[in-house]
Amino acid sequence: MKIKKWLTNVLENLFGIDRFSFEKVIIEKAVMDDIIEFAKSNYPKEFVALLGGRIRNKKLFVDKIIYQHYFSSHVSAMMKMNLPILSDVVGSVHSHNGYNNIPSRADMNFFSKSGFFHIIIAYPFTIQTIAAYNVNGKRIEFSIQE
Repeated sequence: MKIKKWLTNVLENLFGIDRFSFEKVIIEKAVMDDIIEFAKSNYPKEFVALLGGRIRNKKLFVDKIIYQHYFSSHVSAMMKMNLPILSDVVGSVHSHNGYNNIPSRADMNFFSKSGFFHIIIAYPFTIQTIAAYNVNGKRIEFSIQE
């Protein structure tokens, strides 16, 4: 575990990335629209994808969805990650087919392996059923930008 933390610190310092240095999250409307559409079109199965973006001036800008092959059912979705080490992945998004958008233990495990900003969208898949979390499962507020 110490090697993983050391490697993370080296990469963060080398590439000027500070995973926790943002104070505000801004998600492009097109990304939000895609999240809602994918959740609805995959129902009753769950869907999962990665989020791409960047941090500038203490703001995290989420501007794309990065698709990877995944397997899903009505209770879970698992992704086969195949990304270069220098990708612009900032987190993940996945759907819950019930009314609950609170992360489960499995979600928390996935969060720890797939970035630092995570979205869960719950049924019936609207803006109001979306919640965002940090890697530790703490809820994060966000805004949507046209």
